[in-house]
Amino acid sequence: MKIERISIQSCCGKKALIFKIDQPLSKDTLAFLIKNGFKETEHFTKAGILYVDNIDFVITGPIGANKLQIKCKVGDCEQKINNLEKLLSTL
Repeated sequence: MKIERISIQSCCGKKALIFKIDQPLSKDTLAFLIKNGFKETEHFTKAGILYVDNIDFVITGPIGANKLQIKCKVGDCEQKINNLEKLLSTL
C-alpha cells in the first residue's frame, strides 16, 4: 500500500497527521488493525466510521474513504508513526 503523509494545522498550535492511502478503508482494514493490537470502538463502526486505538494512537476515518487521521497519545511519537506507516504498508 502506498501512503502519503499530510500534516495539517490543528488546535492550540499543534499539527495533525493524515495518512492518504491508495485504497478505501474497509472492514478488512479494520480487521487488520485489530489483529495488530488496536481496539475497535463498535458504535463508530456501526455508523460507518473506522475508530481504533492502542496505547500510542487513535486512528479514525470514514469507511469507504482513503484517509486516516492519526492522533498520537504520547509526547514524542515520530518513530512510532514511522513504525505505524510500515505496518500499514503491509496491508
